[in-house]
Amino acid sequence: MPGSALGATPSTGGVAPPDPARATAVTCLSGETWACRRTQEITVTGTGLDRVNRVVFLGGKGKRDDRAARPTSSAPTELSVPVPKGARTGPLRLVVPGGRATRSKRRLRIIPGRPPQVDIDSPTVDLAPGEPLVAGSRKRAVLRYSAPAPTTVSAVRLSDGAVVRTWPVAAGDGEVRWDGTVERVVVPPGRYALRLAGPQTAGTASTDAVLVHDAIFPIRGKHNFGYGATNDFGGERNHGGQDLFAACGTPLVAVRPSVVQFADFQSRAGNYVVLQDATGQSYAYMHLRDPSLVKKGAKVRAGQRVGYVGETGRATGCHLHFELWTAPGWYTGGVAIDPLPELRRWAAFS
Repeated sequence: MPGSALGATPSTGGVAPPDPARATAVTCLSGETWACRRTQEITVTGTGLDRVNRVVFLGGKGKRDDRAARPTSSAPTELSVPVPKGARTGPLRLVVPGGRATRSKRRLRIIPGRPPQVDIDSPTVDLAPGEPLVAGSRKRAVLRYSAPAPTTVSAVRLSDGAVVRTWPVAAGDGEVRWDGTVERVVVPPGRYALRLAGPQTAGTASTDAVLVHDAIFPIRGKHNFGYGATNDFGGERNHGGQDLFAACGTPLVAVRPSVVQFADFQSRAGNYVVLQDATGQSYAYMHLRDPSLVKKGAKVRAGQRVGYVGETGRATGCHLHFELWTAPGWYTGGVAIDPLPELRRWAAFS
């Protein structure tokens, strides 16, 4: 973005250098301002941030304890970047192409200890009008009602009128929230509505139709589905999953509400995490840039961040090796199946 000429120097007809990138505020993923734990992500707000290609976390005197990271996303007034391992309390240096850099006026305080586990009990959010619902995510379809007597609210599939879930409700004003699951199992994709049975004295007797999706695509950024047969399931080398290529640092999320079945490092898989849903089906994510953000036994929502694309282990290029296993799960009696049809379906709507 062109800037104004400096001082009283007359214009020569060229373009002045762009204004430098500046950080005015920093917020950690866990909510702290100008404070965060290593491996968590911070959001930097300011100006000129879309040109930043590297953030240096400055430590003490000298460069020995400086650590650098690349933004995972950026816009003119906001960028996101993970706090590197080994980062120490200190200012941030924002680096743009050509070597120009600016330093934040405030220091980012590094909080000691491991990042807190974010699980399925994190706060929920109501759907916006017309917004689709990813089953098992933080979002909720909401019916607010006023009933003259005790009655029920039902979640109804509109394609055939089937009632998939029912809630008893007391007389008076109330509301029902639904995340698109029944006993933590996601419902089939389609259009649903919440309906109040019997007469009502005021308010809404039914929600508008809500489009429910049964999963979300695991990579939240630009990606492709591989470069040939060697990246596909099966083949001559008996490949156990699908390779999906994306830039290192691209966020990865849980495709469905799950429990973390495994999270570890292995020489071939690198950093990996395996999620298992309520039906026993497993989803394996391999070659993560860093150790998984969620630990074994933790509950995760659909769409919850679990890691970042990387190339750890036996990997060539930044990519996600994704496996889909039938119940009872990954190396616990299940069978690996080709995930590509499901991946393409999920990518079509998410």
